[in-house]
Amino acid sequence: SEEKWLLAVLPADKKLSWKRVRALRGKGTRMATEEEVARVAGCIPGAVPPFALAFPVAAECLMDSSLPSTMNFNCGLRTRSMQISRADYERVQCPLIVDIAE
Repeated sequence: SEEKWLLAVLPADKKLSWKRVRALRGKGTRMATEEEVARVAGCIPGAVPPFALAFPVAAECLMDSSLPSTMNFNCGLRTRSMQISRADYERVQCPLIVDIAE
């Protein structure tokens, strides 16, 4: 079967609802391994930016509807962060906006 990758973008103070994600994308949906993150996103876990369109491997992007109007995120390194408005993020990434946080 073909691998399908998914990037879930949600506020740092929220927890991903696996129940909601699996209801959207199937019960086989799971967390990627560290090696898979490196291959799909091109960086290490904890440094993955919210831009799936920039990944070296295709990935769908789900964005939680509770994201604030300003987003702070790591930009491929755990030691560097950036900021973007939610409106600009949505314009660039075009994520599927859903309720995936608990």
